[in-house]
Amino acid sequence: MRTELEPSDYETLLKLAKSKNMTIQEAAREAVRSWSVSASDLSQDSIFKLKPVKFKVKVKSNNIEPFLYKRK
Repeated sequence: MRTELEPSDYETLLKLAKSKNMTIQEAAREAVRSWSVSASDLSQDSIFKLKPVKFKVKVKSNNIEPFLYKRK
């Protein structure tokens, strides 16, 4: 993929890449990945379709940590 940037955008990318010890290519790739994830429609992502798990022991929500860590 090839693209052109405005000079000010290029300078911003260059400074940021240098500050993170990255090449411009690495920084641009990371920016594209980040934008792709943030702009994606996650409503169909399987993580949001998980169903609650039924446990053998019923614990009230305010008692979860004491139950897990055996605190009284």
